[in-house]
Amino acid sequence: MAKGLIHHIAETLKTYSSTVFLVENNDRFLYRGDVKNGLKVLGIEISNGSSIEQRIKFEMREPDGLLILLSQDKSNYLEDIKRQAVAIEFRIADYLQGYHIPSVIQLDLPMLDKLFSNQQLVKLNRYDTLQFIKLLSKEKGLSYKLAFNMDKFVLELHALLKEETINWSVVSRLIASGLLETIGEPQFETMLNVTNKANEIFQESLQTIYHQTKNSSAVKKPRIVSKILDYLNFNFRDNKIALIVVDGMAFWQYEFLRSSLPGKKNEEVIYSWLPSITQLSRQAIFRGDMPKTDYRQGPVNEEKLWKEYWKAKGCNEFEIIYQHEKVDLSNLGSVSKLAIVFKDLDEKMHSSTDYTDLLMLTKNWLERSKILQVVEKLLQKGFTVFLTSDHGNVQAKGWRGLNGREKLGTNKSGSRSERHIEYTEQWLFDEFMANNPELFNAVLNEEHTICFKTDLSFSNKDTLVTHGGAHLLEVLIPFIEIRDEMSMTTNLDTHDDVQHANSM
Repeated sequence: MAKGLIHHIAETLKTYSSTVFLVENNDRFLYRGDVKNGLKVLGIEISNGSSIEQRIKFEMREPDGLLILLSQDKSNYLEDIKRQAVAIEFRIADYLQGYHIPSVIQLDLPMLDKLFSNQQLVKLNRYDTLQFIKLLSKEKGLSYKLAFNMDKFVLELHALLKEETINWSVVSRLIASGLLETIGEPQFETMLNVTNKANEIFQESLQTIYHQTKNSSAVKKPRIVSKILDYLNFNFRDNKIALIVVDGMAFWQYEFLRSSLPGKKNEEVIYSWLPSITQLSRQAIFRGDMPKTDYRQGPVNEEKLWKEYWKAKGCNEFEIIYQHEKVDLSNLGSVSKLAIVFKDLDEKMHSSTDYTDLLMLTKNWLERSKILQVVEKLLQKGFTVFLTSDHGNVQAKGWRGLNGREKLGTNKSGSRSERHIEYTEQWLFDEFMANNPELFNAVLNEEHTICFKTDLSFSNKDTLVTHGGAHLLEVLIPFIEIRDEMSMTTNLDTHDDVQHANSM
């Protein structure tokens, strides 16, 4: 069997007399996680950390292995390292001759192996390189994708976060796509760290943004869950609409299912209620207003809120349906306001140790819930479908669990998550904060409620997936309008007429 690209790179490096390399790699191919892992299997360690980290790697290296120290400035190394090392420049173009390198450098390793075994005698330009890749993938029956470019992602995110007015909807979408690309990959920890840095900036503006959002207009779009029904009423009062609420679905999970969803989609990012717990945030959706603290969460009460809202807007009882988990799409001829709640994705989230677990369970949920088929049938029946969530989720770390005294008086609303606590009395709240001053910069507090704004949790677990705090992954959630592509023109005309009539 012919050896692939990584094997060939390893064999080339092993021809040198030295076992330590000071490598300048301007195309950054050796910085890729999959490349590092591939070479490590072949006994070649790559380090691009700090000078101290690289010094440790040098001292701890295996006697029969090779060590690559990546650096743009080889003058920073100590003399004893320089004496034992060889300085070289690495270019992937030396191994993939004849191709337009910027077009291939981010391809995954299986495709790069195919290109390596099909070296070109005549140099190809960008267009010819891409055409050859497409042809090769069809002949070999391969699917190919670009390896995730973390450097490009970080630069793009930093540019968005430096804007005078940060567009958190754009930031949220970018982070969601980055998370989905890296979950289960070596780059995920870096992605999580970058996301948490972005969250620090988000928290600086959340107080102002959130209070403005609670009082925002719902005419053009809802900016928070409590405005969803007002938006639907203003723009779709005379239409058949179906509101699907997926409990606990973060934007990155929507990103996973979006390409499979039928219909034409208009995607918005809205705010959950704070703290991001079901009892408040989903109540706010179905109440169409600020949630009440004495409310008890449950499908019976949600159905009551949903029907009361639409009856107050002039709808008849027979036009309004609420369904929870068990979906029945028969006999909807007279129904114009349908609500469906999918709860089990939230249950899968709470059973997950980390996002790798949750991604696997999300894939399983997508198949078992049959949500794609539900949306397809609703579109066929003439409904405009709105897909949203009550809150997202975050891969959190345990701070510690609450002790017996700290739990006293924390069940005021009947809800206590691993990311928030709500005390019945002010003195209990004051005592907790006084005894735990290290939490001062890690939590938001309002009245008697405390919720984490970092990725910590009231848990003893090393990692867990949960919600209830103010992290951007919990707060910024999807609100998606889905229309039947076959009837887009008719529906858009009707929508415009309704908006015009309502504005008169």
